[in-house]
Amino acid sequence: MTGSVYSDDKLREYLQWDIMTWHKALIHWDKVLGDTDVSSYEALDLGARDGGLSLYLAEKGMRVVCSDLYGPTAEAFELHGKYNMLGRIEHATINATGIPYDSGRFDLVVFKSVLGGIGTFAGIESIKLALSEMLRVLKPGGILLFAENLDGSKFHKYARRTFVKWGKTWYYPTLMEMKELLGIFDESFIRTYGFFSCIKKDFAPFVLTDRLVCRSNSSKGHYMAYGHAVKSI
Repeated sequence: MTGSVYSDDKLREYLQWDIMTWHKALIHWDKVLGDTDVSSYEALDLGARDGGLSLYLAEKGMRVVCSDLYGPTAEAFELHGKYNMLGRIEHATINATGIPYDSGRFDLVVFKSVLGGIGTFAGIESIKLALSEMLRVLKPGGILLFAENLDGSKFHKYARRTFVKWGKTWYYPTLMEMKELLGIFDESFIRTYGFFSCIKKDFAPFVLTDRLVCRSNSSKGHYMAYGHAVKSI
């Protein structure tokens, strides 16, 4: 359904949900990494949950720290074991607002759908702290790969407050806020996608409709942002 180089089953392992929307991030990240030899890279996956993005990076040849606020789930260990990646992936308990590594440790940091949880209690200031920590632990020339929920349209705001159990407390940044947050990096690129697919994830008619609605780069009301940022050399 995606037209991706990855099967739908593999995308579900990497992304967990709403793969028709969020796989746009993987396509972009693949372009960013290109033909770079990443066999010497150390990567940090923040808010990893079930460890899908850690698997994505490890399969490219990187050594990865797979982390979450309370540690990765049992499903993460199972997934990494399934693909014989336990020797390449370290599992850790990490709060993104206080990353316990020296400055300049990692070649790459990745996160997906994490900032909203960080901002649940302390708002935008805690998100700013987390981004500054990601910048700090990156090496000069290091790359941040990101995909995050946006506040979206009035429709999305209403639906989240009404039908999503954490929708009233989760912090959904605006596109402008995302651009400002990434301003601490020396280079950044951001795109948006997704409108109807959140109603019924991976439902073919909504997927096809979103391809039309999101074809332009106007970013009006899209509910997901993805891209990358670079720390100066």
